[in-house]
Amino acid sequence: MKKVLIIGGGVAGSTAAYMLKNKNYDVTILDENSIPGGLARTCYYAGHPYEFGPHIWFWPGGVENPINKLIVDLTDGELFYIDRKLFSYIHQDKKKYRYPVHFNEIPDMPEKDKIYDELKAVRDDNWKLKEEKLPTIGQCTFEEYFATAIGKTLYGKFMENYTHKMWNIPGHTLQTSMVWADRFNHAYSKDKEGKTGLEGYDPLKFEDHTLGKGIRFQIYPKKGWNDVWGTMAEGCNWVRDGVVSIRDEDKQPYLLTKSGEKYYFGDYKYVINTIDLDDLYGENKLNYTGRMMIPLLLPDLGTAFPQGAESLHYSGAEFQTRVTEMKVITQHDSPDSLILIEVPILPGAANVFPKNTVGFAKENNLFAEKAYPQQSKEAMSMHRAYMDRSKKIPNLHHTGRHAEFRYWGMPETVNSAYNLGLSLE
Repeated sequence: MKKVLIIGGGVAGSTAAYMLKNKNYDVTILDENSIPGGLARTCYYAGHPYEFGPHIWFWPGGVENPINKLIVDLTDGELFYIDRKLFSYIHQDKKKYRYPVHFNEIPDMPEKDKIYDELKAVRDDNWKLKEEKLPTIGQCTFEEYFATAIGKTLYGKFMENYTHKMWNIPGHTLQTSMVWADRFNHAYSKDKEGKTGLEGYDPLKFEDHTLGKGIRFQIYPKKGWNDVWGTMAEGCNWVRDGVVSIRDEDKQPYLLTKSGEKYYFGDYKYVINTIDLDDLYGENKLNYTGRMMIPLLLPDLGTAFPQGAESLHYSGAEFQTRVTEMKVITQHDSPDSLILIEVPILPGAANVFPKNTVGFAKENNLFAEKAYPQQSKEAMSMHRAYMDRSKKIPNLHHTGRHAEFRYWGMPETVNSAYNLGLSLE
């Protein structure tokens, strides 16, 4: 039987394992955790299910889409369909507004006249964006695109501080590969007319809108996510061990693990990497931001948020980026409410928090020093250099948001691993 080694047993690793075991490969998964799913595995606090963030699955195409169908099959169709509602809290206004920015709420803003003037500079009489006024997504910074599309005032209120604290990169250096418009257009692939499909993307909404609007398949499994990842990894050889680095990469390359084991690439038909490339090479050069999720149980409070909202984004320079009402997502039946407070952190933050708190957080899937890539031009160039370097090993493949250095959620990550699995014979 042909053998495959998968480095990392999170969302990407579990999906790749599922695809290849169904092609009759002997699959070994190498992961430091004891169970699959990584940051997307479901944990429990006082009986309330939660994940590392609000893991709603939303992906275009409905149930007929292959990866949506995969989730349906793995859960036996036992799904909650989610009607999303999100808000931003603007501290200088002492008000909450819809998230993302809604045009019909501008009259309620103190700077409304200035906002309208800025919008008129780049829009026609019907408030439609003028294409020639916009920078090209993928060839500009986050600030260049968004401050142009919605004006400097709205950008400052809703995005400038938020994106800086979210990824620790100011908007004038943050790359537009990390914007919402990129979620389903990962590579800026162009059509025959040279268009990417992102032209004219408007972050200002003129009708009731939320993340994933128009996508029919927005779900959360009734039993949480563990059954999905567990079923994917079922029947594979699970080795609990961590990676030190690739060694002897120019001659007879092998993977050295923390236990001292050596996994020679030549022993496998394919080696699929899903972890950070700098970790794979043991060099720790790429920059990431991490997250601390703080669970707060509110006894005898049925639902914490008004109007059935899922998340409240804090758009200023507060420590938290968002607070999520987990019961809205998980439909957990309880007289209490569980909210998750998301706080961005940088690598090394484990030395700042109390040791018992960090220990609890790691054990209960609430802490990650490397959650999202800091996609500066320099970092992306460095990642491309790692990808080129890895080509020295012909059977080494990369998939998932960490290995591909992408700001992706679960569906994008599954989609990447699913398509890799399809392509491998």
